[in-house]
Amino acid sequence: RDIIFLWVARMVMMGIEFTGEVPFTDVPINSIIQAPDGRRMSKSLGTGIDPLEEIGEHGADALRFGLLAMASTQDVRYSPQRVKQGRDLANKLWNASRLILLGVDEDAEPSAAAAETVEDRWIVSRLERTTRRVSELLDGFRYSPAVLELYEVFWSELCDWYLELAKPRLYGDDKAAVSGVLLHSLERILRLLHPVMPFVTEEVWSHLPGERGLLAAADWPQPDDSLIDEEAEAALGRVIEVVSDLRRYRDEVGAKASVAIPARLAAEGYDAATAEQIARLSRFELGVVGGDGDGDVFATLPIPGGAVQVLRSDAFDPAAAEQRLAARREQLRGEIERGEKKLSNERFVERAPAEVVAEEREKLEGYRHALERLGS
Repeated sequence: RDIIFLWVARMVMMGIEFTGEVPFTDVPINSIIQAPDGRRMSKSLGTGIDPLEEIGEHGADALRFGLLAMASTQDVRYSPQRVKQGRDLANKLWNASRLILLGVDEDAEPSAAAAETVEDRWIVSRLERTTRRVSELLDGFRYSPAVLELYEVFWSELCDWYLELAKPRLYGDDKAAVSGVLLHSLERILRLLHPVMPFVTEEVWSHLPGERGLLAAADWPQPDDSLIDEEAEAALGRVIEVVSDLRRYRDEVGAKASVAIPARLAAEGYDAATAEQIARLSRFELGVVGGDGDGDVFATLPIPGGAVQVLRSDAFDPAAAEQRLAARREQLRGEIERGEKKLSNERFVERAPAEVVAEEREKLEGYRHALERLGS
């Protein structure tokens, strides 16, 4: 199938007409890959792109990811950005795998059952949901949403969040449990990504502990609903939302990167462990209301379950911060007014593609949330 994939890709991208069905599959080839400028790929016009040249520049896995990410039942423009996205994903996968394999216990084995903390249970649960979702998408030949979902889960959830949450334990004295969960997470991601990026995943797979054989011959993972943990997903969802808001607030007030902002946590639904995670990842010093660190409240930031009360400190200049916040509020009000006007236009809502309308609504909701967070 890999040979067939490259064969069809080269014919289409060089402008050679091909319609019908790929041998040994029942997938009809009806769409046309256009050149980046929208013209039909043609050898005579010089608009064709040789996939071998793309492989030489970005790698076979990057090209494969890019073509699958832009796959559609309609004509699509060739996207160099998608291929570069695939290259970045391959690099990220290699570097994250190296961090995990060099950091875990030598005797550790992949184990979802080793999950102890809320972040362990969260990543195990998210990977089970992803396994089910991606399996359904691939079974329905919906390649683009499948590979983009894998990209998001690996890059954002596993690397940006779980690895950052797990690092203190990975480099501390208590790393046996987190080692098992990290190896389980890496193993699952490799299995899911293998049809999309077979070369880098096969290489990383060969470095996992134990005798495994080829990844190409390994079974496709089956989701286990008993590992779905809605409570852990909700708890970590709150942590991620709060950390994202607090990081954004640091940028908005121009806080010094090296200084933690003192604040008080006046909210329910956060235990000592999650509060510590929020403080570490957002670089805030979080006390509790009525505890040590009482001082003048500069701003109150709403979060799920309550608020974070930001205290005056030398972490930022209060006067300059207020000017920056006022300018940001004015900008957000303008974006909200523009979005509301656009969505109140019946012609736009009726004639624009559904995904464009949905995107506008999502952006408007985001602007409203940002304004509420800053205090309107």
